[in-house]
Amino acid sequence: MNPGQIERMKTSSVRGLTRALVFTLLALSGQAHAQQASSGGMPDDSGASAPDCPLLMQEAEMRFEHGQQAAAAKRFKEAVPALRDASSAFLSVAASCPAVAAQANRQGDRAAAALKSAEGAATHQSECLPRLDKALDLDLRATAARGEKSDPAQIERLLADAEGAWREAVELCQSPQREKAEKSLAATMRARAANAELLSSGPACDAAWKSAGSLVDYARGAWKEKRWDDASMLYGKAVMAWEGAAEKCSGTRHDQALRKVEQTQTDAHNAEHCGPLWDQATEQTQRLKTTGAAVSATEKDVLSAKAEVAWRDAVVQCRGTPQSLARTNADAIARERGTPLPPQAMALYGSRKAPPPALVAVAPAAAAGLLAASAADTPVARREPVPAVSAPVPAPRATAEAPAAQPPAGDVVLVAGDTTYRGAFVLDRKSGLVSGSGSVEWTNGESYAGSLVDGRKHGKGRFNWVGGQWYEGDWVNDQAVGYGVIRFAGGNRYEGAVLDGEPNGRGTQVFPSGDRYTGDFVRGVFHGRGSYAWKSGNRYDGAWNMGRKHGQGRLVWASGEGWEGEFRDDQQTDTGKNITAASR
Repeated sequence: MNPGQIERMKTSSVRGLTRALVFTLLALSGQAHAQQASSGGMPDDSGASAPDCPLLMQEAEMRFEHGQQAAAAKRFKEAVPALRDASSAFLSVAASCPAVAAQANRQGDRAAAALKSAEGAATHQSECLPRLDKALDLDLRATAARGEKSDPAQIERLLADAEGAWREAVELCQSPQREKAEKSLAATMRARAANAELLSSGPACDAAWKSAGSLVDYARGAWKEKRWDDASMLYGKAVMAWEGAAEKCSGTRHDQALRKVEQTQTDAHNAEHCGPLWDQATEQTQRLKTTGAAVSATEKDVLSAKAEVAWRDAVVQCRGTPQSLARTNADAIARERGTPLPPQAMALYGSRKAPPPALVAVAPAAAAGLLAASAADTPVARREPVPAVSAPVPAPRATAEAPAAQPPAGDVVLVAGDTTYRGAFVLDRKSGLVSGSGSVEWTNGESYAGSLVDGRKHGKGRFNWVGGQWYEGDWVNDQAVGYGVIRFAGGNRYEGAVLDGEPNGRGTQVFPSGDRYTGDFVRGVFHGRGSYAWKSGNRYDGAWNMGRKHGQGRLVWASGEGWEGEFRDDQQTDTGKNITAASR
């Protein structure tokens, strides 16, 4: 053992003996005070000696250290009283020992801060965490029940219990757990609102919905196993099932069923026409990767052309996202090869189908007849005007919200697969992205009118969904962010601050019933300060929490009478007072 180790052992032993001595003196002091109290005697101030300040300071320090150690070990029930005693002890030392008062006050401040932190942690451990665990468990059970398509009434009970647990967590937890609980509460409320549609739609709608969903699940299974004929057949039956659900359901579920009809029709088409071609293109690409390095440059170019043609075939037949991915894969192979696709390649290696609809720019005079024109002689987008064809193809039909209009003189029409651009647009040759302003139409019926930057909605613009919903206002990098107007499919209309396409911030929402809310929103939910005016004449001004009146507020009825005070979970509490018409 070296001298340093011996010295440290001596120091540790001395500290241990000192602490033991301090505790012994504290115990003896306590016994003396107890004996004096039991005898009824009072200390004699005339002969009392001065307090032992170093000893008192050391006692307070030891209590502080004990509290810190307990807090570090998360033994908060033990840490809180120890830190409270230490804080009190430091105050006593500061009051009775002027020589060390400054040091005692500094240590007292540290002990008070540690006490506050330990008390918050103790509350979190005993009050917040159990609510979070309970709410998460209920949410998990509700999610599992929804995934298993269980009885909506059972799901409602689970979601209602989960909502209550999240509200308790919001009330008891501190930041950052409180903010997380608020976000989860909003999500649970949205799930509960969606489930309410199931409860109100009736058994016929519910049964049709379950049947259509089961058929889609079976079709997806066949898709994963690449049983394209089975997948196409099952998706086709699912289309009919969703159409039946749309007839039996009403409200939001009716609109959802119609959207599912469109999506399932796309899936059925892709299963029949896109899937086999996708497999062939994948096989050709894999062959290019595995054997391309072992063959001559000429043979490699042939393999590359075959792979690109296979993906171009898929572009023609696929719809939706697979179409975009197929086009991306074809363009990537063309860039890697570095030479244009030979003109005869489609005839030699293709499936003898029509060439892919490459992006073209059309002169205004020929716009009506060139929406289906394509350019098979080059793998990259081009912007040169092309000759008019002898058999014009009708332009895509206009939607109710955004009727199609002929482009002004000098504007162009760009066509890329299922997307048509009309207006002052410019195509970047290198990136293949479109910028400018005008209108954009998709074959599924959606449309956009406004400005684009590198293919993304950016600036001012209006987007129209198939179900009737639309948004008009600010866009940032393809996201509805800033200030705008939202017209929901159900008839609600919102104007104000928007984040990710949802009301978020200050705004006004008007309902079909004539009711109106003006105030703060968080992710589409009333949250903060706001005023709700009913068409009947009633009005509430005050605090909101996740869509409910919660906090200080004032509720006035059409008669002029009302109530002012604290609300909790949409209900009046005992803390408040009535308002008469005369007192207003």
